[in-house]
Amino acid sequence: MSTVSFSGLATGLDTASIISQLVEIKRAPVYRLQSDKKNYQDQISALGSLKTKLLALQTAARKLDTASEFSSAKASSSLTDSLTASAGGSAAPGTYDIVVQTLATAQKVQSQGFASKLDNVGSGAVSLTVDGETTTLNLVGVTTLEGLAQQINDNVAGVSASIVNTGAATDPYRLVINGSEAGTANAFTLDLSGLSGGVTPVMTTYTPAADATLLVDGMQVTTDSNHPDDIISGVTLNLLDADPAQHITVSVERDTDGIADKVKGLVDAYNDLFGYLDKQTAASGTLHGNTAASTVTSRIQGLFTSSLGDALGDIKLFAQLGVTRGEDGLLEFDEDEFKDALADQFGSVRDFFIKRDGVAGKASLLDDAIKTLTSSTDGVFKFSTDSLNKRIKNADSSIERYERSIESYQTTMQRRFTAMEQMVAQLQSQGNYLSGIITSS
Repeated sequence: MSTVSFSGLATGLDTASIISQLVEIKRAPVYRLQSDKKNYQDQISALGSLKTKLLALQTAARKLDTASEFSSAKASSSLTDSLTASAGGSAAPGTYDIVVQTLATAQKVQSQGFASKLDNVGSGAVSLTVDGETTTLNLVGVTTLEGLAQQINDNVAGVSASIVNTGAATDPYRLVINGSEAGTANAFTLDLSGLSGGVTPVMTTYTPAADATLLVDGMQVTTDSNHPDDIISGVTLNLLDADPAQHITVSVERDTDGIADKVKGLVDAYNDLFGYLDKQTAASGTLHGNTAASTVTSRIQGLFTSSLGDALGDIKLFAQLGVTRGEDGLLEFDEDEFKDALADQFGSVRDFFIKRDGVAGKASLLDDAIKTLTSSTDGVFKFSTDSLNKRIKNADSSIERYERSIESYQTTMQRRFTAMEQMVAQLQSQGNYLSGIITSS
């Protein structure tokens, strides 16, 4: 049943305003809950940003936590027009004398000329054998030269077929089949003897499949690729031109700049993380008092400041590598000091970061710690986020209850004030009646 409000018609009071103010007072707990809810939501958002920065630190650590990742190397060639080289972390410093005698080639065959790419090559069985695997195509009805190429491309891996227009005055169209990979291991055979009822292509070899041959420090080497990565450990060669009389020197050296860049990346990721933490955990910060933020701070700071007690070498502290804490609490990186340590004690510096012989270095420890912190099952981010989501849910339930109570309160106030207005109006009417009687007598 609806309530009729007279809003001060009898009393002259602004009862609607009075009721509104009374209801607003009642809404104070709702406003507090809404504020709390926003704070919880802001914390969840801030935790997401914190986790992203922590994972960025983990990515930087993983570039240093194994011997191959830590030990950056670079390779150079004395004749880049004929050979280039690149080196991975497992490459050992050294120089190599290389002679590229021949390049690896992919097999290529071509047919006799045809007047049109739509000429009929007949029907029947066509067999292609690539890397020991035979594929048989059964051509039915009229198959054009172009159609045969399409059948090969659609059904046979390891080769590609095309129609080439030579521009000759007569019979300019030829079927050309190429091996996809160089080397004798990738040679293919084609059997067209099963075709009949048309002009069967007669294939001739234009380029045979061949391996690359080269001398490496006088040793004869054969490879089926022009980009071999298994001749010199950790080094990939890119063979560009062959000249049996040309000696090329490939040099592999430790990439100290690359290693220093990785350590600088680790320092930068740490500073980005703690610059954010310092702001968010301050007295006015969103994550002030947040358990996850406090846990991240203590765990990560501890790993950067503590000594590596069971280190395999003499390097036990980041400070020995030019990584020190500045006045603002962030890290500073002296690249020259780091390179000096790297030159003097490469093994100790490497072992300070990597995991070797069951002993975990700092980068490996960081990786493990961040895995634990960010675990989707029992990490601190999950616990903190779950707790905040539960608080949000509880706040929503409380707000809903308060809103129902406020709505009931508002209805009650409207009824009471309406009743008051009606009573005052009745009294005024009675007063006016009595006043009229007195006046008339």
